Amino acid sequence: MGWFILVRILTTWLSILSIGRLSEQEKDLEILGLHHQLAILQSKCDIPVKANRIKKITLAVLTTRLKQITQKTTSQSSDILRIFQPETVISWHRELVRQKWTYLNPSQGGRPE
Repeated sequence: MGWFILVRILTTWLSILSIGRLSEQEKDLEILGLHHQLAILQSKCDIPVKANRIKKITLAVLTTRLKQITQKTTSQSSDILRIFQPETVISWHRELVRQKWTYLNPSQGGRPE
């Protein structure tokens, strides 16, 4: 599992570096092409998409970061998120944060010592 996560992180960073070399117009055209392909795929496919844990985490982190940058609300994110509902992705993010920040209350009540 550790190697899998390391490979995913490495490939994500390599993708970010390759995207950084593109011009703004190339990025815009690639995004439009991807949106169009996804719209075609959605019209052909009636089976709901199932994402594994790593894909959920990646999508939740990217979507949350994009929301911070663009200042969009959850309902306005529906034009970005095509396969999953924005509320679903936000719930994945909340679960990720909940798992990360588990805080056990050290005080069990009673008289302090």
